[in-house]
Amino acid sequence: MSHYIIFEAGPYQLDAKAWRKTFPPKKDGDKEKVVPISSCIVVEAKFWHASENTEKIIISNGKDKEHTFESDILTTRNLPSLIKYGHSINESYIRDLSYALQLMRDELPTSDLYDGSGIIETPHGYIVMVDTVYTSKQYDQLASLEPIVDSAYLLEPKGTFKDWLNMYMNEVKGHLLLELAVIFGISALVTAFLKHKHEVEFAGIIFSFTGQSSTGKSTAAALAVSVAGNPTKGNKTLFRSWNGTRNALEGYLSNNYGIPMVFDELSSATFKDTTGLLYSIAEGQGRQRSNVHGEVKTPKNWGTSVISTSEHSIFTDSAQNDGLRVRTIEINEQFTTNATNADNIKKAVALNYGHVLPLVAKYLINREDEVIQWFYKEVDWFKAKLKSEANNTGIRMFKRYAVITTSAQYF
Repeated sequence: MSHYIIFEAGPYQLDAKAWRKTFPPKKDGDKEKVVPISSCIVVEAKFWHASENTEKIIISNGKDKEHTFESDILTTRNLPSLIKYGHSINESYIRDLSYALQLMRDELPTSDLYDGSGIIETPHGYIVMVDTVYTSKQYDQLASLEPIVDSAYLLEPKGTFKDWLNMYMNEVKGHLLLELAVIFGISALVTAFLKHKHEVEFAGIIFSFTGQSSTGKSTAAALAVSVAGNPTKGNKTLFRSWNGTRNALEGYLSNNYGIPMVFDELSSATFKDTTGLLYSIAEGQGRQRSNVHGEVKTPKNWGTSVISTSEHSIFTDSAQNDGLRVRTIEINEQFTTNATNADNIKKAVALNYGHVLPLVAKYLINREDEVIQWFYKEVDWFKAKLKSEANNTGIRMFKRYAVITTSAQYF
């Protein structure tokens, strides 16, 4: 029974069942010999991992399972490790299989792999990773292949935009602080875009929602990040706890350039240097550390907005200075109108999320100049209003205010 040939090179053939090697007849009258050397192992794609400076490949079984490996998986030493992923290998022909798979790999075009989420800079122009990859016009002109992006977050939308919007119209619209929460979430990506365009110098804003447990601050925080992704607590969601090491918190933010994040309940934090971490979060760079050999490791980097919730002011255990205050916007008010309002929002955003920021990403890409013009119009408005302002903090914050009001244009 013959099978459709997926790949063929020299004596090697791959079909949906197996890799096979064909041996020619040894002498007249003999028949050629075909030997299976493995199950179906397909090199689906190869890409260059820019940050690691290595090539990686995607291997599948030709049906429903695929995994990503560094290209040296194709060496005779490493190939047997594919057995644990469900592949079968005739180890008597391990050298043949290694060579056949490398031949298959060599015929594939090389894509670029980038780490991160939000606005990602590449040698060809910026791209935006939200629910999927959106390429800028510059990237489309200069790059020949679609990029591949490895994101630390699960940003796949759930539910429908219609149901999320119904919740917004019924529970949020008309309530200023809840509307602001949505705008704060959107502003994370807008800030990252303007930073990429060198229109602002700050990487993000810290939004501090404070008050007692009945004020709806956590509900408002979940609402804010629902524009981008999963707003419930979990390992790869956008809603995390302050209860972690500084290194862990920096790890949550690493390579995030415009996806809003929640850190819930500051009082649960286990570290003492709140000031240092808040500066670090706002500036987008982690603390420098050394490895076991005493060599300085590359610090983690990011550039996004973070929403912190707490019963008390974020400044309670931190240094009282203008530098931190210009990086933080704190709200100590009642966010939700009542328990029913809070429950309706929480239920809706748990079932419907990740639909808004992709729309914003496409708008930013398609209307770059218009967004920048909006921003400077807002900057001019705040400049005029703060012309006689004596408080230095207010003057230093007007560009942050302008980013927020620019983001409000989407609603």
